[in-house]
Amino acid sequence: MLDYRIIDCDNHYYEPDDCFTRHIEAQYRPHTVWVKREHKDGHGIMMLGDERLSFFSVGVGDYVGPPGAMRDFFKGRESSEAQAQVNMHPIQIEDHPAFTQRAAREQLLDEQQVEASVMLPTLGVGVEWQLRRHPEVLYPSLRAFNRWQQEEWGWGSDRGRIFCAGMVSLLDVEQAVVELERLIAEGLKLVYITTGPVDGKTPADSHFDPFWARVQEAGLPVVFHIGEGGFNQMYASQWGEAATPASHRFSAFNSYIGIGERPITDTVASLIFCNLCGRFPGLRFMIVEYGSAWVEHFLSVLDKTYRLGHVQSRWRFGKPGRPSEVFRRHFSVVPFHEDDIPKLSSLLGAQCLINGSDFPHPEGLEWPMQMLESMTEMEAPTVRSIMRENACELLGLSP
Repeated sequence: MLDYRIIDCDNHYYEPDDCFTRHIEAQYRPHTVWVKREHKDGHGIMMLGDERLSFFSVGVGDYVGPPGAMRDFFKGRESSEAQAQVNMHPIQIEDHPAFTQRAAREQLLDEQQVEASVMLPTLGVGVEWQLRRHPEVLYPSLRAFNRWQQEEWGWGSDRGRIFCAGMVSLLDVEQAVVELERLIAEGLKLVYITTGPVDGKTPADSHFDPFWARVQEAGLPVVFHIGEGGFNQMYASQWGEAATPASHRFSAFNSYIGIGERPITDTVASLIFCNLCGRFPGLRFMIVEYGSAWVEHFLSVLDKTYRLGHVQSRWRFGKPGRPSEVFRRHFSVVPFHEDDIPKLSSLLGAQCLINGSDFPHPEGLEWPMQMLESMTEMEAPTVRSIMRENACELLGLSP
């Protein structure tokens, strides 16, 4: 038993049908994200105006596996055949108010010995990229979703318990800064952006410097999380796979491209090689729900590529430092519970690791404290750093 409460940097809520429509201006309501419920069983179809939402095409709370249901599978203790039964026995969201209501969630956090959590969307991480095709409704939609987040869950600045991440799109940098300023004024502590390029540019392009300057000035960690970033359209479609499949219809190759390592490794490589952190040395990034199995090889490849890129003209935005060192200074990783956490800690240093359970998703843990089972070989101070102190530093909490 620990003598301290932990910080959980990968928690989720399940959104209600009106999370995008409740606070949006009337003229945009018919064109934003909504749920069509015409089926006799009440199950919903996710819509974006008149078109079907691609990444999440069915109501995110309609087919929900129990928290931690896939734990044994990812630990290698359960067969694929047994795991296939998870989605055949969904739970009912209405029976679990902690998944949808702040007060109930705070009570559950007490039971879980969790002092504070980073609360991320379920539906929300899968819509910004598709909304880019409708720029006139993109920012009203994200603004409305952020209003819903603030109303229902808060930014963490009031009670320091639940920290939601403001959703911002870089498609129009001026509008991105306007929304960011609004959220900062409300007490925002974290900002979320989608992985991948933006309108043919790296997010590290100097075009976006006004956004990054304000993020740095406000001291906001930036969160990356698995979602829809267009990688299947960019890459998988060129191999004969579906370009915009629903997440529950992914082929194995769609999963490899769209929700595997590719989105985060491409994004981080671009941020580092384009010297974003050299221009803005105060930036901090949280990599959530991508695990950590990719980190060692990735940093080795980046360092080798860096050594080869000695010609000055190859550095469009100035030459960065050694990539592995830049990564250690600016990026924090939430490992999966099945990852080799002691090895990762030795590779990066414990200061780069933060705890996250993915609760209440079936891929994560039923009880966040179960993460300790992956740290039995580690020294107590190192465990405390990962389970609490590193996140306290990012969130501005007392260690």
